[in-house]
Amino acid sequence: MLIVSKMYSRIFLYFVLINLFTYSLHTQVIAQLPAARITAVFPMGCKAGSEVEIKIHGSDLDGATGLFFSQVGISGKLINSVEKRFLVKVNRSVPPGVYDMRFIGAFGVSNPRPFVVGKLNELNSPGTNNSIENAFLINNQSIVNGNILPRMSQWFKLSSVQGQRSLMRLSTDSIDSKLNPIMILRNESGGRISRADRSGLIDYTATSNGDLYIQIHDASFAGGVDFFFRVEIITDGLHVEFIYPSACINSDTAKVSLYGRNLPDSELSLFKGQDGKQLERLLVNFSDLVQSSFPGGLSLSPSSTLLKGGIYRFSDKVHQSNPFFLLHENGLPVIEETVLEPSQLIISPVVVSGMFYPERDVDSFKFTLEKEENYQLDLVSQRLGFASNPFVTAQIINLSNKGEESPEEVKEFYETKVNPGGREFNIANRDVTWRFRTKSDGYLKVVLKDLFNQVSGSVLKPYILRVQKEVPEYQLVIHPQSIPIDKDKRNIDLMGLHLRKGGCLPLRVVAIRKGGFNGPIKVIAEDLPKGVYLESTELNQGQNSITTFLVESDIVEDFVGDVKFFGLANIEGHEVKALAKNAVTIHRVGDYNNEPVLSRLAAESVLSVNTSDREPIIVIPEGKSVFKGEVNSKINIPLSIERHGEFSVNFKLKAFGISQLDKLGELEVKNDQNKISLEIDLAKFKVPVGSHKFYLASTVKGKFHYPPLNGKKTDKKKDVNYRFFTSHIFLDVLPATNKTKNAAK
Repeated sequence: MLIVSKMYSRIFLYFVLINLFTYSLHTQVIAQLPAARITAVFPMGCKAGSEVEIKIHGSDLDGATGLFFSQVGISGKLINSVEKRFLVKVNRSVPPGVYDMRFIGAFGVSNPRPFVVGKLNELNSPGTNNSIENAFLINNQSIVNGNILPRMSQWFKLSSVQGQRSLMRLSTDSIDSKLNPIMILRNESGGRISRADRSGLIDYTATSNGDLYIQIHDASFAGGVDFFFRVEIITDGLHVEFIYPSACINSDTAKVSLYGRNLPDSELSLFKGQDGKQLERLLVNFSDLVQSSFPGGLSLSPSSTLLKGGIYRFSDKVHQSNPFFLLHENGLPVIEETVLEPSQLIISPVVVSGMFYPERDVDSFKFTLEKEENYQLDLVSQRLGFASNPFVTAQIINLSNKGEESPEEVKEFYETKVNPGGREFNIANRDVTWRFRTKSDGYLKVVLKDLFNQVSGSVLKPYILRVQKEVPEYQLVIHPQSIPIDKDKRNIDLMGLHLRKGGCLPLRVVAIRKGGFNGPIKVIAEDLPKGVYLESTELNQGQNSITTFLVESDIVEDFVGDVKFFGLANIEGHEVKALAKNAVTIHRVGDYNNEPVLSRLAAESVLSVNTSDREPIIVIPEGKSVFKGEVNSKINIPLSIERHGEFSVNFKLKAFGISQLDKLGELEVKNDQNKISLEIDLAKFKVPVGSHKFYLASTVKGKFHYPPLNGKKTDKKKDVNYRFFTSHIFLDVLPATNKTKNAAK
């Protein structure tokens, strides 16, 4: 078992207190109800077949009971509920990878944090190694977990043998760290040998026997508990920089070339890495690659995670490489750019795998087109993880029966700005997508280049160019909706799926429509506990996002588990069921106008319900599931109000969801009222005939009473100023009858 030293514990505790103090100031502003949120885990990983003691950092972690892992074979046993310490055991059968881990406590299941499983021995930095004189001695073929403190560096010392090649691989973004790293390799006298930043790799072959030193710090010398890192020291291992082609068909006969370092039985390639060193090339079968689940150990943008592809590692009999991303192109032929003639006419549908290489490279292609068909062109490069900015020009050339060419105008394309995911899941990117319809048979002329033009020497950036007839399809992304307590706040918090007894949880459902599909999509949930339901939810024709609610109706026992959300849509006469992907934010954001909002996909949608943790204020419509009224009439909706804890102040309810009701005044609820009626004048607000739904929301102050902690009642309370919601209220607005028409006159 790995134990953090007493000295490190003191230093770590000091900065934990600083972070908690800073966070307490922040929560006095946003002041939502307690919800378990983790910001850091230390250490962040474990060797397969071993166990490790970890500590969880975050907020509202009272009443710790357990951990929830996305991978079978990893378990956590509570050691100390107050200190949030757990013993994590990893079975030997668990494959190397990065998995999601969540905390479980009195306030439900938390947001996920990555937990890494590897094959190497793991060490923990003691925290006292903040100078070259106090460098922490580490070994080759090992992994070190560390944490950066403000205005400090971490120093490590290792022995080298002349001629020995060492790969020093640093992980930060891929494990949800805030660290913007600088890693420097130094000699015995402190002189700099090599440097790496977010690329996180130093490749060094020792010129003599002696000691080497590794210095790691934040680029702006920031630090804290969530500025953590892992560094692998590898003398006998594999590293893959990129693959080519970047897409392949899933089959035993498909082959890809790996370009990297220390690859077995490889040959030198023509290409170099960012450090200027020659890369090796190894041709492998697709079946030699091992696929990982998300998060997988790669830092992928939201737009990248929606590509049809997977995270893979290359494995030989002894070693396994770092992860890399590979597109799947089942059903379409993949042609490498290098085998095409300059003026060759390419039969579509097809996928061209190319590269922005050499410097100032411009590539051109011709693709066949058929008469009166809808087509789509996709250029993918930045979403593959490369620092590229593609620029595409496209021109349709129509051909007459006699073969005469009739060119249409040249069109220019830059980045994709469409973003139905909003701030929490921004899928805007620098790649290009173009939908078009043909008039006659002919061909499409495509010219592309990289506007960044940063290719130097032998460094390249691959791309995928796809031309095919439109295939209507869709994807769904779902996440808890982060709603500030009032309109002047611009914070976005960490996301967890926790439902209080009697409460409802707002969810945001995002549809990514492709291939011209514009139809309605019904959203359903499976594996929900008894007593919890998802409201009837449908994205209307052309609608790209919607708010819905998980509602607790009558649950009788606590629950923590994976639940699934699906979309159901009719596409060309067939029902298409699509599993929704679960998005999570990576860091808290105080002001989304001034701070980047980072998000990723989680492995699962994990829901918790605590029957002892009651929603402080519950507002429920009485009597009817649907309220009906004629278009010129008034509708009265009776509401019942329950209060729990010390929430005896007045509050005001505001309607959301029907644009015509934006000007409907707030409904004030007095502190002694347990029933009230909401009146809606359909004629005054011109609510049109049809079915509608809306919800009510309010912000209220009070003292929240804690539920039992670890099975024991507590008198603990917390001052909160929280935002609550009703579930949707459904309206049917009917056409006016003669009677209501005459009354209106």
